[in-house]
Amino acid sequence: EVTSMPLVQAKCTNCGANLEVDGTKDAAVCPHCETPYVVEKATNYFHTTNHLTADVVNVFRDPADFVIRAGKLEKYNGESTTVVIPDNVTVIGTQAFDHCSGLTSVTIPSSVKTIETSAFSHCISLPSIFIPESVQHIRGGAFSCCTSLSSISIPKSILCIEEGSFSNCTSLSNIIIPESVQRIKEGAFLNCTSL
Repeated sequence: EVTSMPLVQAKCTNCGANLEVDGTKDAAVCPHCETPYVVEKATNYFHTTNHLTADVVNVFRDPADFVIRAGKLEKYNGESTTVVIPDNVTVIGTQAFDHCSGLTSVTIPSSVKTIETSAFSHCISLPSIFIPESVQHIRGGAFSCCTSLSSISIPKSILCIEEGSFSNCTSLSNIIIPESVQRIKEGAFLNCTSL
């Protein structure tokens, strides 16, 4: 007999990543930053930061709205404001989420290695995003014109911040760049007027 776990939405209390956790457990470990957390606190944090009441969780998970070919997420066609990218995705393709103006939360799985050009450009309602350590390449303009993005932490796996990666992110006031980064290309933070 196979029984399914009662999965609930949560947000890591350390790195802020959106999670899907077993609601019957007392504690778990974040797959993104490997920090232990209390499940109840993490689920409360998810509801608070997304302004949800206890019984309303609107997380999109219908694979029909993801166009995925050979591990590459080519386009997101859904309408949900909260998106969890499937675990089998290794590349977030060019303009996959371009102009998803209502997108407020996106969870990138640790299977992703590359975020291509303009993948999240013009996501004007996206306030933050957690980039996992698996990501090795963030291509030019990947997060350009994300005007609500206020802070970003570049993972240690990134060696180069490409042209225009965060250009015109006018709310970006805090960025953490690890010592692993060897090169920041021209215009990477162009017109980041709050930085």
